[in-house]
Amino acid sequence: MTVCVEPAMIGEYEGIIRQIKDVVSARIVTTTEGEIQEIHVLACQSRSPKQLVRDIESAVMAKFGVALDHKKISIAQIQGEMKEEGKAQLRPRLVSVNLTTTGVAAEAKVGLKIGEVVYQGVTAGPGATNNKMRLIVQATINAIEDFLRGTCSFAVEEVAIIPMGRQQAAVVALSLVTPDGEEALIGGAFIKQDEREGIVKATLGAINRKLSILKGEG
Repeated sequence: MTVCVEPAMIGEYEGIIRQIKDVVSARIVTTTEGEIQEIHVLACQSRSPKQLVRDIESAVMAKFGVALDHKKISIAQIQGEMKEEGKAQLRPRLVSVNLTTTGVAAEAKVGLKIGEVVYQGVTAGPGATNNKMRLIVQATINAIEDFLRGTCSFAVEEVAIIPMGRQQAAVVALSLVTPDGEEALIGGAFIKQDEREGIVKATLGAINRKLSILKGEG
């Protein structure tokens, strides 16, 4: 179903979404004709993306009488200090992130501490601006895959820096591949000072909720 929104109403739609519990920010992307293409939402990690999507659909229906296409709602959950003491030992902490460019090539190195061990992820590739962001994500994934010791693999689908209100946020989309199949993951983090750190934290935001389960499979 095609849903069109007048430009003057976009702010009202975003405002309703921001009122939902655990939602930090929302941005609606439309075509020139006003058709909703994407709804980007940043939220805390205390509830599942499915719950948030249902709440967004319900809130918009109740306020505006409009049925949103859930496939156009993307939830990026913010990496932060959440109250998960029981899983603290499996919650990676960023130790270091470095990006170096030599000529037309770039290399990314990411160090993550999980428990008492620091895992290093390294990758290299073309030094194009967008690819540098992907290299940081890939280096983060390499460190995680080292920790998981081959129980699964991740593929980088998309990484972007987007405006969220007065701030910017890193959003990372991944595919998780296990013997049971494939699953899409998405994570986000506000950029405070260092864009590279924001990208790593967004990548971890996509992975963290799965990490204990994945480790258990090994």
